[in-house]
Amino acid sequence: MGAFPLGGIITLAVLLPNLLAVFFPPTTRLADVPQPNDTRLQIMTVVERIGQVGSFVIPFFYQLNLTNAIETVSLAIMVGALVLYYAGWIRYLVLGWAEELFYRSLLGIPLPMAVTPVIYFLSASVLLGSAWLMLAAVALGVGHITVSWLHSRSVE
Repeated sequence: MGAFPLGGIITLAVLLPNLLAVFFPPTTRLADVPQPNDTRLQIMTVVERIGQVGSFVIPFFYQLNLTNAIETVSLAIMVGALVLYYAGWIRYLVLGWAEELFYRSLLGIPLPMAVTPVIYFLSASVLLGSAWLMLAAVALGVGHITVSWLHSRSVE
């Protein structure tokens, strides 16, 4: 297959369902979440934001190529992670827009709304052949999963 000029499709596909939170904000909030003065939360939020910016911006500078088996497998993993991520959003909509649904396991995957985007971007870094995206996805994983875990402790 040839090259597609918009690697940014990778970013748009994962950000699209996040618009749902704008139109359907959580009806119930977590009561016992870490406070902003929690040092772990502050540090991990910075790491998370760095990873988000890199993961969301870097793909726009690449083309999508499917020229070998590794790229095809990477794309398949991305699609699988994206399907699970969308399933998490569907669950959120169907079960009443409760914030705790973002942290509950889905099909045995803990913190699926944090884990699946990280898998998605790690696979995208292989598909695009981007070490920069790999570093950004690792930062996203460390920050986003840790922040989500800190928040999830109030769900248990």
